[in-house]
Amino acid sequence: MIEHVWRRARLVKPEIEIVIATDSYKIARICESFGAKVFITSSAHPNGLSRVGEVAKMLKWDFYVVLQADEILIKPENLEKLIIAVQKNKNYDFYNLITKLDDGPELNDINVVKCLVRENNSIITIFRKSGSISRQEIQFTFTRKICGVYAISKNALNKTLSSSSKKIETSESIEQMKIIEIGLEILGVPVKDNYPSVNTQKDVSKVLNIAKNDKKQKSIFASTK
Repeated sequence: MIEHVWRRARLVKPEIEIVIATDSYKIARICESFGAKVFITSSAHPNGLSRVGEVAKMLKWDFYVVLQADEILIKPENLEKLIIAVQKNKNYDFYNLITKLDDGPELNDINVVKCLVRENNSIITIFRKSGSISRQEIQFTFTRKICGVYAISKNALNKTLSSSSKKIETSESIEQMKIIEIGLEILGVPVKDNYPSVNTQKDVSKVLNIAKNDKKQKSIFASTK
């Protein structure tokens, strides 16, 4: 999975520098075997953002696009949309891919992180289970799914990591909520696709089925070989 996600990221045009951050020497050796640049990090990080913060001290980039290895169906074109959003919008320090929910069950599935958005797609709040009293068809007009791909500026990264853990962030297990809790704004970057990431064994079956039957995905898989 790690190698395939890495190969998908390499399809982004124009090309971007890609590094893999891990605390596992075994994973690092495997990644180096297929040509990836790898940083070994501490094993004490509570989340991915914290791990990025350690790597950022060495890279010193202005912005970091964070792509986790469970996003095996990420489209390179959606990564490009995220990068373009960073380049065009200078008033935000955090950008997150968002998409429409597939169906009613996702609205109350705690494994699906969701958000409320304004008309300009800036994010009001992020949650796992809807607390709205409106009908589902109404909720679908202002509720979006949070994708596991985001971009963060070095300034926001420093501010986030220098702040102590926040109540909503930890109690809801949503690391993006810390961004909102410390007073920074998040811009949602809409994409059409609602592909599952691999969080459970059930997700594996979904992903394999999509990989076999989705024409676009089959094309991407072929491009990464």
